[in-house]
Amino acid sequence: MHLTDKDFIRLKNFMYNNYGINLEKKRTLIETRLGLMIRRLGFKDFKSYIDNLMQDKSGEQAAVLVEKLTTNFTYFMREEQHYEFLRDEVLTHALKKPPIGGVKIWSAASSTGEEPYCIAMLAQQMMSKNPRLKVSVTASDISNNVLNQAKMGIYSQDKIAKLPPAWIKSFFRKLNDRNYKITDNVRNIVEFKYFNLNDNIGWNRSKYDVIFCRNVMIYFDNPTKQKLCKKLYDSLKPGGYLIIGMSENLSNLQTDFERVRPSVYKKIITSNWRKKYEKSTNS
Repeated sequence: MHLTDKDFIRLKNFMYNNYGINLEKKRTLIETRLGLMIRRLGFKDFKSYIDNLMQDKSGEQAAVLVEKLTTNFTYFMREEQHYEFLRDEVLTHALKKPPIGGVKIWSAASSTGEEPYCIAMLAQQMMSKNPRLKVSVTASDISNNVLNQAKMGIYSQDKIAKLPPAWIKSFFRKLNDRNYKITDNVRNIVEFKYFNLNDNIGWNRSKYDVIFCRNVMIYFDNPTKQKLCKKLYDSLKPGGYLIIGMSENLSNLQTDFERVRPSVYKKIITSNWRKKYEKSTNS
């Protein structure tokens, strides 16, 4: 199925304007990934499919499109050094003096749940050392399909193979020879929500200690990355951490983040931000 120049521009603009996803160099990927799906849906060409997509007010067609054009590739303990950082530099310090309101963590592209559940398992392990320590995890994604999978919390044996055996024993219940289910004490730490990072972060009224936003900005151009970094900065507490993918960096962007180590950034407080923060907390 051939994608005309006009339809490519329409689809590219739709994805960029609604989701911030840059498909400028992804024309072949679009034809490859969408061609068969469009035929199965009964459309004769890209034009009729895109017409239907833009008329669909439910957002269901757009959700399927986003899932097809972005790779929901994840597994437990992916980029393990990030969890080690969370344990050593955040949760270990919180053990000594548990913060009022607890430690708040946001998994900003949670996919099928491996990342937020890894965070929750680590948190559960740390909380067992001090009952006064509380940790909550907010997990969001732009695909309702992967969110529904995550909420179920069921994973095949090969998916959990990299986890420590003690974690599998403590935090999973074996369903059958192939599948395991996350236990309720871990599931209850995580709250899943639909969220489009290209939108304003209106539902977020609390500030986070740590935000995981890994392997997301690879789909964005620099202006979109710039806007997203501003939103994430504003969503962090003073001194909070932003963790991005190991293949990503913020070197080409103008931000107030301080690089702590590869793919880990800290929210430093500028004088202007401090004035705004103090004004908001005093009002």
